[in-house]
Amino acid sequence: MKVCVLGLRGVPDVSGGIETHCQHLLPRLAHMRPSDRFTVIGRKGYIGEAPYHFDGVAVRPAFAIMHPYFEAISNSLAGVWLARFAESSDVIHIHAIGPALVAPLARMLGMKVVLTHHGDDFNRSKWNRLAKTALRLGERFGLGNAHVVLAVSPSLAERLRQDYPGKADRIFYVPNGADHLVGLKSHVSSELLSRLGLTPGRYIASVGRLVPEKRFDDVIKAHAISGVPDPLVIVGGGEKDYEHYLHTLAGPNVIFTGTVGHADVASIVSGARLFVLASSHEGLPIAALEAAALGAPIVLSDIVPNKDLGLPGAHYFALGDTAQLAERIAADPETFRAPDLVGRFNWDRAARETSVAYDSL
Repeated sequence: MKVCVLGLRGVPDVSGGIETHCQHLLPRLAHMRPSDRFTVIGRKGYIGEAPYHFDGVAVRPAFAIMHPYFEAISNSLAGVWLARFAESSDVIHIHAIGPALVAPLARMLGMKVVLTHHGDDFNRSKWNRLAKTALRLGERFGLGNAHVVLAVSPSLAERLRQDYPGKADRIFYVPNGADHLVGLKSHVSSELLSRLGLTPGRYIASVGRLVPEKRFDDVIKAHAISGVPDPLVIVGGGEKDYEHYLHTLAGPNVIFTGTVGHADVASIVSGARLFVLASSHEGLPIAALEAAALGAPIVLSDIVPNKDLGLPGAHYFALGDTAQLAERIAADPETFRAPDLVGRFNWDRAARETSVAYDSL
């Protein structure tokens, strides 16, 4: 069976939750299903012009209009045609509801459709009304045309079963993993921490793409209110306007690292006194799973996808409540040491359950 995967910028080491998901899931599927062939349709603006292979997975760059509103859909349209006519694919596996706008076309061209729903993107504050309408339409097209739907959180799977009862028996919860940075925990880079002016156990960390729904501004404000002397480290790159806003908001005790590789993320997070995720929107939060797996104490906003991790109540604060978050930052971090999550959230499990879904096509 030939499977084409689209909806992501590329792999490996391309920033983004869907990209991290595919980077760790697809090689496992390729090794688990040696008679199948997996091809990622990526975006030339992120991975260059030349095709290549990554850990048993072919990666084919394709056209994309490099604009926030047109990048995903233009690449997905190109990807569908490449999947059918260049790759002769039997299955197209679409990630996210924006790219799912092309699901009817994929089905019309004779391919089986698998959709992984990574979260309600129409709730992201960065989109205007027209974009949010298109994303809702993408969810409807995806659910209406997919042979199998995979949801990354249990609450999302349940919401989809309620909203699309005719597809309820074809909607499955397949979680993200937490274990991909575990092997890096013992390789903390003292040189990196020294270069950033950090002392292990004496700083707060927050990781993610610098986009408004990650609410890094709340973290900066709460850190200032808390009065703790430990610096705040914000790890990641993203939208320039929002990044500029964060820099204007931040005082001298806030450090921005920009985009860094997985090994550096592991070094920073595993040495943190506390990890904070203040998001207003998530699918199932990979950054929080990574932090828990690395042994960092964690505090999260109380949105439903974060609560899907099943942590004790003390780990959560009310979304947008910077005073409450400041109290968490100032408290004893051992209060927020997370229980082991790797048993429930790991990529081997995700690969096995995705493989079962493929077998049902």
